[in-house]
Parts: sequence; C-alpha cells; structure tokens
Amino acid sequence: MSNYSSLFILLALIAIVYLLDRKNFKKEGTLFYLRRTEKGLKFIETFSAKHKKFFGIFADLGIIFSFGTLGAWYLFKSKKSTGILLKTILSFSIFYIVFGVLLKTMFSGVLSLFGASGFIVAYLLKSAIDIVSAPAAVAAVQFVLPVNIPNAPIFYVPMDLWLISIFIILVAHEFSHAFVAKAQGINVKALGYGFLAILPLGFAEPDEKQIKKSKSLVKTRVYGAGSFANFIVALITIPLLLGVIFAYSHSVDVTGVSYNGTISDMPADGVLPVSGTITMISGNETRDIYNLSLVLNSFSPGDKISVTVDGADYDLILTSNPDNESRAFVGISNLEQETVNIIPGRIGGIIVSVLLYLATLLNFIFGLNLGIGLFNLLPIKPLDGGFMFDEIVKATGMSRLKNVARFVSISVLILLMFNILVPFVL
Repeated sequence: MSNYSSLFILLALIAIVYLLDRKNFKKEGTLFYLRRTEKGLKFIETFSAKHKKFFGIFADLGIIFSFGTLGAWYLFKSKKSTGILLKTILSFSIFYIVFGVLLKTMFSGVLSLFGASGFIVAYLLKSAIDIVSAPAAVAAVQFVLPVNIPNAPIFYVPMDLWLISIFIILVAHEFSHAFVAKAQGINVKALGYGFLAILPLGFAEPDEKQIKKSKSLVKTRVYGAGSFANFIVALITIPLLLGVIFAYSHSVDVTGVSYNGTISDMPADGVLPVSGTITMISGNETRDIYNLSLVLNSFSPGDKISVTVDGADYDLILTSNPDNESRAFVGISNLEQETVNIIPGRIGGIIVSVLLYLATLLNFIFGLNLGIGLFNLLPIKPLDGGFMFDEIVKATGMSRLKNVARFVSISVLILLMFNILVPFVL
C-alpha cells in the first residue's frame, strides 16, 4: 500500500468517526478533538472495588519495574513493608524476560538501580554516542506511523497492523490508569477517544484535583500503571508469538534460501545469477537463512567455495565482510526463505497466510507496547515517568535534590531531541 493510500484511508476513517458522532466531540486547544463518555465507568468502579488489593500490588510492581532499586526504596519508605522484597524480585524477573533480547552488560547496573526508566535513558545515551561516532547509525527514537517517508525519523507500520496495535496499546494503558485510580479512591470522570490532528488517542480522565491532593504513593501508583500494563501486554505476546511460529514451522517445509540481487564488486557479482535459490554451499545444505549463516561462518575470507543455485554449481572466492573483516562475505542481497506448504492446495495456503499475518501482528504488538511503554517512562514531564520521578525525588525530603531532578529532566529532553533530529539532519 502506497503512502498516499495509507494516508487517505487514515483520513477517511477519522472523518467517518468524527462525522457520525460530531455533536459529542469537543475541540480542546489547537489540534485536540476529544469525545468523552461515561459508558464503562460503572464497570471500572465495580471491578476495581472487587480487586482493590490486586491493583495495589499491580501498581507497586509497576513502580519497582519503572525505577528499579530507587522505586523499591520509595515504596519501602512509603509503606514500611517487608513485602517489597518479593515485589522487587518479581518486577526484575518480568524486566529480564521482556528486555532479555536488548540487555547488554553495560545496562545491568543501570537496570538494577533505575529500572526501565534508567534503561531507556541509558539506551538513548548509547544511541547518541553511536550517532556521533557513526552518522549512518539508525535513530533510537522514531515516530510510529503508517506512512513511509524516506530519511524521516519514522518507523513504518502497515495501516491495518498499526490500527490494531495502537488500539491494544491505548486500551491497556488507559484502562490500567483508570482501574488503579479508582482502586486508590480517585474518581474517574470519563473515558474517551479522539484525535491529535490525524493521530488517534484514547484516554481515561481521573479527577486531577483529587490526584493533586492525594498522598505521594497514590499519585505514583496511578502514574505508573499505564506503562506497566503495556509491558505486561508485551510479555503476554511472547508465548503467543512462539506458538504461532511453532505452528508455522510445522505447516511449511523450508527448501532453500532465495536472493534477489548481487552486490557490486563482491564475489557473487558476475559469478552467481542475479537472483535464485541457494540449496547448498560446498556440500553443506542451506535449508534456511540461519543455516546459511552457520555454513558461511565456517569459512574464512579468501576461501574458495562452491554455491549451488537452482541446481547449478558456481565457484567463487569469499571476501571480508565490510562490517566485520574476520567474517566471510558472498555479496548477495534481499534474502528470503523458500518454503513449500505441507498441507497442499488452497487450504494450506490460507493457513500459512494467516499464521504469517498473526506472527507479524504479534511482533508489532510486542515491539510497539515495549517502545511506547519505555518512552512514556522517560523522566520528563508531562510523561508519566516525569511525574513518577518527581514524586520519588520529593520522598527524599532533600530540597536541593529538586534542582538535580530538574537538571536530569532537561538533560534527558535534550538527549531525546538529539536522537530524533540529528540523524534526520545528517
């Protein structure tokens, strides 16, 4: 789908939603169009009252998850409860499961001390260093949109997947705020949805006056609930995604690795066909991309190999990988796994198509919940992380730390803008 088609569909959907219910929409500010409703408030009130203890524990886990040891200290100071230890262990367990793919040694100390908020700040700092040392580095912060603009800080997601993912993100985030707020005795005035220009919004509207008058712990619980819910959604998608991948792997038979291009002045250029399917390298089967990588890693730059493409053998001499001179490189691009459906006919094709779509959707749901949840925990107001950080600093009772908190927030804001703008300018 082209950018123009995606943009047209998005605008058409917004127009339809707005026109069908325009009497109930209210313009706030320059670009906000919000539609409030009291539908669902009774359910939130009943459910949160019935599970008040659960939402208290849920919110406490969110605080520790968001700010690590600092959050655990804050909870202990606020509650004087030895149960904080168990919550701390559980929060860190969730963190390591969700972020295991991203974690490196350099983040371990930051994670322990400052949780997810510290993790994203450290990640932005590392990204900024990478941008300075390697201008071609991919930006760590991008706008998630269903349009693809070359060289712009945009992470493209197909329209249908974007709408489903954003809907799940908003429902999990805002309903968690509402449930925890009500469980903490804060009135929820309305639920709603709307638009910021052409971007869809969802919101729960706790009574701000009540929140301001509430105890620090109550405020922090409400602020932290949304992002923690997004991380829980990301956690839930992991076994679902693994299940879909397992089902897909038993629905197809991988027969080789296809490519659709050779890189200029590399070993494959002028030797291998411009496109084809590789089934063997020097007597070693290459049934999938992972297997192809393992086979190539067993060779060194300068080695002579035989590559079987569509049944024909071609000899070439490997060169060094431009990104790692110690590794061998062939010089082919646009790799894909060639598969044959185990279940023949149209039914087999439908099953495989559905599984591939579900895998892609779950992958986006995982990634976007993770990314947006992290972004929201940056210690910058008006993000939830900024309000949480402010309450934690106040809990120290040391007035001079307020200036430190202000300095941290300004520094992180500058770091964020650097990550967004500099890669786009370079």
